[in-house]
Amino acid sequence: MGLRGMQPHTSYFICATPRSGSTLLSEALARTGLAGRPNEFFCHPRGYGASYEGWDISDYRTYIRRVIEATMTPNGVFGAKMMGGFVWDFVSRVRQIPEFAAQPGMPLKAMLDELFPNLHHIWVTRRNKVRQAVSWWMSTQTNQWTSVEVVRAEREPVYDFAAIDHNVQEIVMREAALQAYFDEIGVKPFVVVYEDYHDEPEETALAVLRYLDIPLPPTVQFAERRLRKQANELSEAWVQRYRDEKQQAWLRRIW
Repeated sequence: MGLRGMQPHTSYFICATPRSGSTLLSEALARTGLAGRPNEFFCHPRGYGASYEGWDISDYRTYIRRVIEATMTPNGVFGAKMMGGFVWDFVSRVRQIPEFAAQPGMPLKAMLDELFPNLHHIWVTRRNKVRQAVSWWMSTQTNQWTSVEVVRAEREPVYDFAAIDHNVQEIVMREAALQAYFDEIGVKPFVVVYEDYHDEPEETALAVLRYLDIPLPPTVQFAERRLRKQANELSEAWVQRYRDEKQQAWLRRIW
């Protein structure tokens, strides 16, 4: 039987902020062939992921169903990325689905459970927000978001204290948005910390599969890893420069 028209028996969102390692974890889970093909299907100002720009989203429930059908693995598992900058836009679109809008007192969790059966949440975070902010600023300038992309940068990236400082604050605010979302639906997510898994994402992917209670074969075979760490000497120099300038600015204020 094909997957069209079927509902998943297990759903999950990988909740994250930019440059937190969510793509590395998503790739590791996809490489198992057991956890759907998680991507940013609902993270876009117009409500859909970049890979589905040709789809009509005037009926958001139909769009969600089409995404599930297109990306769910044969074992009935669906996954998606939910970025902190778009989570409340996504919630607003869900609440506007006509049958939900007709029930103004309906809890958000009940809506999500109907759309995404057996929904779980994995929160990917990064301890070192400065390195995350530097990575975000560098990728913003180069448009190089993953190590497998072939991008010819128009110019070399330039250090900018204000831009990096803005990113640090933006990461904090977007994580706060995710926490508010978890509080709204009353869940405690499975927390994954980038610094603990970036060298061996396969082990973390297996831990996530166990958290999702997905039946596993005796040996899980991972497809070849494509993503590699992008940090380099330049990004590390920016991290140290930002820390020095931030500390100097603080000392000038208190003295």
